[in-house]
This record gives sequence, structure tokens and C-alpha cells, in this order.
Amino acid sequence: MTNEQALNDGMIKLVGVPALGILIPNLSGLITNHLYTYPELIACYLSFIFVALLVWLGNVRLMYFIRKQYTWTKRRYYHIIISLFLGNIVYSGAVSSLLLNLWKTFSRETYSNGSPLFNTVLLIIIAACFITNIYEILFLNREREYNQSRMEQLNIAKAQAELEALKNQIDPHFIFNSLNTLSFLITRDPQNARLYNDTLARVYRYILSNKERDLVLLREEIEFISNYFYLLKIRFSSAVSMIIEITDLSSENFLIPPISLQALVENAIKHNEFSEKTPLTIYVSISSNYVIVQNRMNPRNYPQPTSKIGLGNLDNRYRLLTKRNIIVENNFQSFTVKLPIIRF
Repeated sequence: MTNEQALNDGMIKLVGVPALGILIPNLSGLITNHLYTYPELIACYLSFIFVALLVWLGNVRLMYFIRKQYTWTKRRYYHIIISLFLGNIVYSGAVSSLLLNLWKTFSRETYSNGSPLFNTVLLIIIAACFITNIYEILFLNREREYNQSRMEQLNIAKAQAELEALKNQIDPHFIFNSLNTLSFLITRDPQNARLYNDTLARVYRYILSNKERDLVLLREEIEFISNYFYLLKIRFSSAVSMIIEITDLSSENFLIPPISLQALVENAIKHNEFSEKTPLTIYVSISSNYVIVQNRMNPRNYPQPTSKIGLGNLDNRYRLLTKRNIIVENNFQSFTVKLPIIRF
């Protein structure tokens, strides 16, 4: 048992030891109060309290010693408990018998038999076993609380590690797509390649500045996704469009995981067929406690290769951060994802 796990039992001993030292001699008939003067009576009870203190402290030390020596498993629990109570009986009986016989030598008591002494020692042993049981319950409760606290800390650490791993999946994926697009534009449209590069710098600055943050203002995320979608417009022109039905005022008091809207827009681009004749329109709106991203479905005949971490990644991030999941609705005509938002 470490010092951190030791019980703060000072108040219990302050009350319990004198109470036992006064009650037990009277209950067992060990002392006849009227035979003594007040000073002598005080001296007698101080002796009884001293005996109670030695028995109490000795049994507590014995418990600490046994708990340090053994590994507490269910298989060995009952054997250790039996050892504790046997130690209580032997120690309490020996100490109380020795000291009370010494007290009797100097007392005014004249017993016809040894029953008062035997009864006192028996009561002390019973009290010691009872106190040991109380301490054991307190120890077990303390250990249970410690284990629960440790488990919670481990779960938090695990969740943080998982969240960091999920965050780290975003950057390589985004870089890969961006460099492919930039490479394409450099050879086909150098003028727009430069504009793309400048806008990409702003977008990636947002990613770098928010990489360590779990949540950002919805307003900031809307501004980011607008810049990101501008990159898509450079590449796809009028084949894609995005309608954002969220005002600055309505997005000011909400939080959302960073880069979450980008994942949904990228998902729509990746899985749908679109052209200037049949453009892809992505709607971003807010309703109740959700940000809603929706688009009409026109699945690709030949789906692009995917790492399959997009929506799953986003859902895991939400679960770890908010203990809520994203809502995905697919009726084969439109595809809708609802992201829980956090008010502050």
C-alpha cells in the first residue's frame, strides 16, 4: 500500500480509541469505578485508552504489512482475509492480556475468577476484528476508486492518441490531392496554376494553424471551406458549385472539428459524376443542432480509388470529441451528412 493510498483515518482514531478505552472495561466489568478516587480513575482510563491505542495501531500496521506482502487476487483473497483476522486475534489477545494483567496488579480490583479479564480481552479481539473489517472495506473502496480513476485516465489517453492518429490522416490525403491538381494545372493552365497555388497556401495555413485544435468556430470553418471550394472551381469550373446557407451571425456561437466540411465536400467530388451539363451542387446549411451537407447523387460508373477513411475518420473524430456520431442519410437520390455542432 503506497502512501498515496493510505487512509486519512486521524479523526476515526481520535474518536474511536478513547471510546473503546472507556466502553469496553465498563461493558466487561473490568473496573469498579467507585473503588477509585478521581485521579486514580483518570489514570485507569488513560491506561485503558493506551491499551486501545496499541491494539488499534498494531492491527492497522499489520494490515498494511500484509497488503504489501501479497498480490490481491480473487483466488487468494479469502486466504489473506483469514490471515488478517488470525493476526488480529493473536496480536490483540497478547497485547491486551499482558497490559491488562499488569494493570490489575496495581488496581484495587479483587476478582473471584478471571472472567472480567477474559471478557475484556474477548471484547477487544471482537472490536479489533470489526475495526479491521471496516478498514478493509475502506481500503477496497479506495482501490476501486483508484482503479476507476486510472481506467478513466487510460481511456482519455487512448482517446487522445486515437484522435491524434485520425488528425494525422488528414494532411497526407489533402496534400496528395492538392499536388495532383497543381501538377495538372501547371501543364494545362499556368495562369490558374499560380492562383491555385496562392489559394492553396491560404488553405494549408488554416490546416497548419488548427492542427492542434480539436474544435474551431463554425464561422472559421465556413471561411476555410469557401477557400477550399475555390480551388475546386479553378479545376472544375462550372461543373461544380456550392451554396452556403449559413450567415456569419448564425455561425458565430458554434464549434465544429476543423477540416470536417472539407472531408464531406471531397467525398461528394470523389463519388459523383458531374460535368458542365450536369453540374454537382453541394448545399451547406444549418438546422437545429447540426450542420447539414447535401448533394444530389449521380454515382460514378468507375469509382475513384479511395482509402475508405473519409466518413469513418470524421465519425470517429466526432465520437472521440463529443461522444456523438455524425448522421448519414442516403435515399439513392440525395446524399446527406449531418454534423453535430457544439454551442458555447
